[in-house]
Amino acid sequence: MQQHNPKDPMNASGPERGRQLFQEFSRVATGHDQHVVTDAAINMLVNSIRQSCATRQEAERAYDEIFGRTKGLLLDQHYDPVTNRRRNVFPFTQHVHAELVHWDPTKNT
Repeated sequence: MQQHNPKDPMNASGPERGRQLFQEFSRVATGHDQHVVTDAAINMLVNSIRQSCATRQEAERAYDEIFGRTKGLLLDQHYDPVTNRRRNVFPFTQHVHAELVHWDPTKNT
C-alpha cells in the first residue's frame, strides 16, 4: 500500500474511533502488497462478525449489511457513473519532473 495521504477523504469518514483505527491500520499497511492488505482487512472483518454474531443468520445479515453499505460508498463516492473511471476525489501531492538533459549533437553517444 502507498503511504498515507493526509488529504484522503477516507480520513474524515465514520466515527472518530473508527477513523483512528483506520489511520493506524493504514500506517501499519504501508509498504505491503495490496493483496496482503486486503487479506488482513477481510480477516479483521470476518473476525469482528464472528465474535459479535451468535447465529449463522445474524452473521449473514451483518455481512450483507456491511458490504451493501460499503459498496455504495465505494462506487458512489469514488467512481464516476458516466466514465466508469476512478474519480480524483483529492488532489495528488506527488509530481514527477524530468531532469534537464544537455545534449551535444557533436558527441555520438
